Amino acid sequence: MKLKYIIYTISFVSFLLFSNSCSKDFLDVPPQGQLTEEQALIDPAAADKMVAGVYNTLYKQGTVGLKYLILGEVASDNADKGSEPNDPGFGAIEIDPFAHNSNTLIFNDVWSDHYDGIGAANKAIEILNSGTYEEVIKNRLLGEARFIRALYYFNLVRIFGGVPKVIRVPAASEANNDEFQIRASEEDIYAVIEEDLQFGVANLPQKGEAGSQVGRATKGAAQALLAKVYLYRENWQGAYDMSQAVITSGKYGLAPDYAVLFREAGQNNSESIFEVQATPIKIGSECNGISKNYSNFQGPRGTFPPVTIGGQTYVAGDLGFGLNTPTSDLAGAYETGDVRRAATIIFTSATDVVKLWDSFPIPPRPAVVNERYNYKGYHSPFRESPACDGINDKDNKPKNIRIIRYAEVLLINAEAATHVGADAATPLQMVRARAGLAPTAATVDNIWKERRLELAMEGDRFFDLVRQGRAAQVMTAHGKPFVAGKNELFPIPQLQIDFSGGRLAQNPNY
Repeated sequence: MKLKYIIYTISFVSFLLFSNSCSKDFLDVPPQGQLTEEQALIDPAAADKMVAGVYNTLYKQGTVGLKYLILGEVASDNADKGSEPNDPGFGAIEIDPFAHNSNTLIFNDVWSDHYDGIGAANKAIEILNSGTYEEVIKNRLLGEARFIRALYYFNLVRIFGGVPKVIRVPAASEANNDEFQIRASEEDIYAVIEEDLQFGVANLPQKGEAGSQVGRATKGAAQALLAKVYLYRENWQGAYDMSQAVITSGKYGLAPDYAVLFREAGQNNSESIFEVQATPIKIGSECNGISKNYSNFQGPRGTFPPVTIGGQTYVAGDLGFGLNTPTSDLAGAYETGDVRRAATIIFTSATDVVKLWDSFPIPPRPAVVNERYNYKGYHSPFRESPACDGINDKDNKPKNIRIIRYAEVLLINAEAATHVGADAATPLQMVRARAGLAPTAATVDNIWKERRLELAMEGDRFFDLVRQGRAAQVMTAHGKPFVAGKNELFPIPQLQIDFSGGRLAQNPNY
């Protein structure tokens, strides 16, 4: 059974950069009423529900949803903005050609959503630290809240560089203090991330052990994310050791069919280390428990006739807005026989109807706007769980978002191994074999290529190019006006600079 995060919603009051709470009734738990801070201090069940509320922030479009995906993919050589030429696409219309600036609204949305989530985690951590229940339970819940906080700070530091370090709940009177209005260094933020994840490694249960739940952070999730953090920090021994710990745990393995990984049938399988659970719940007129529009905004766009499959009729027209579309460069990067190409990209036809895996017919162009679409974002209206309002509800499809998979851990292990003198070939060939490919030399360049193709359209490509030192070279070759020394980071939102009274420094050259 999936963890239903959305039942428990933390009702913090946000201000400026982060979340603050003055309310004791911070958990809105319909229909049972509200849980209080006092309950969460003494009752482990209430504390558990509080932490479930922290997971709710994963549903925001700017944390790990579509807006984050636009920064990681559309800014890179993997994806174009897509959709109609005049569709702003949450700012993708500016990000794709590197015409964005500090007033491009997506940056403030991403910033605010992340700090809302960090505020929720901070409040939970504060209460848990004062809790009177068993230490093992307390530390497990702390490990989960700190895992989410680490994930958010890892996103922020890759997007913006140094950001304000908010690791406690400030009093209202402190809101304007320099501590919360001035950027910390990247080093300081990475120190927070590493400490949070190290705590998780020490205190979270392994997958399948007592205390673990599907959809919640585990020891393996903390180890995998810490390995990725070490990769970005070029701490090769740390990346190798943490990835090796995941591999030797025996808790994970590559799923046999790459395409099924991104369908409902592949949710929470042997390869899943951490993924956001889509569990739609209707509260009044609102659908909760999903990353809203994640599938719809990436779905094929155009003029589609009604479709009947298995006795169900889809009359909602097309499948979405067609944003975040795979580039021809990505399509051409796959080797012959690589099964990941067809599993990652929906290819439309100028002359023929193309049927998706569930038999949904995509009309030929020009009825379809773009040549390619992101298959990993597709959720079938016929063969998978329905959205909140049934088969024709395009906006509220229950699509799980994969945050980190075992295949990525293998590639982290391979890359780190090239630097520490360990076996890089075995983990690399495991990933290639599942893709239907023959072995290749375990060089860093080959591992980087494999990483691109294995993780394409999952949100990491731009940040990978930056940490590899290749962003300017690759983006320029791709025809983008990338400016070295500027575009490796996105701009600090002007709105946040204004809120800080000018104390938040802008990134260079913006």
